[in-house]
Amino acid sequence: MEKILGRRFLLGVDLAKSMDFTSFAVIEMCFDPAIGDSVYHLVGLDRIRGVEYPIITKLIIDAFKSLSGQYVQDGPHLCMDASGLGAPIRDYLKQADLFDYYKRSLFPVVFTGGESARFNPTSGNYNVSKTLIFSNLVSLMQHKRFDYAQDLQALPMLEEEITNFKYHLTASGHTTMDAVSGKHDDLLCCIAIPLMIAEWKYRDQAGMFENIDLPR
Repeated sequence: MEKILGRRFLLGVDLAKSMDFTSFAVIEMCFDPAIGDSVYHLVGLDRIRGVEYPIITKLIIDAFKSLSGQYVQDGPHLCMDASGLGAPIRDYLKQADLFDYYKRSLFPVVFTGGESARFNPTSGNYNVSKTLIFSNLVSLMQHKRFDYAQDLQALPMLEEEITNFKYHLTASGHTTMDAVSGKHDDLLCCIAIPLMIAEWKYRDQAGMFENIDLPR
């Protein structure tokens, strides 16, 4: 069947410890000729808690396989939090024969401080600051290049996270973006990670990241 150029699915995963939430997002990326640019649609969103790590790994694999369908240019692509718990799950997924780099890729992301981004060739991780990742999400929302399905069951929780997400000034004088104390940001993370990767890797116009030393 004919593939649609510029259309792909990205699976975003934010992993957490056993008592916190692990969240999943499915984002459809496509080219909109009306604006001459890529747009993103959040078509799936969920979170789980208290689930053993092998089951989480299986859920990721099952979700990835379910997105391996037709009418897409490439993908799906898995964009996951590779911090802490994410490291062993990343390693297991690499051995699961899911990825072939050019058509289906794995992008492990580790949150860093400051406002920097770099690729670590030793670990294969993309070390990107939360500030940069969330600034990209805000920019896409402001330019109406990101939207979400109104029938998502997790939508009320996502809207609550958006409300509780604020700019903070650190002790060193830097501005950062994070959830207010005691609130969650896992849904926002699982959405923001693939959006950052998509803008850098698959968008034709990647000028907003021209100062980021990441391999293509």
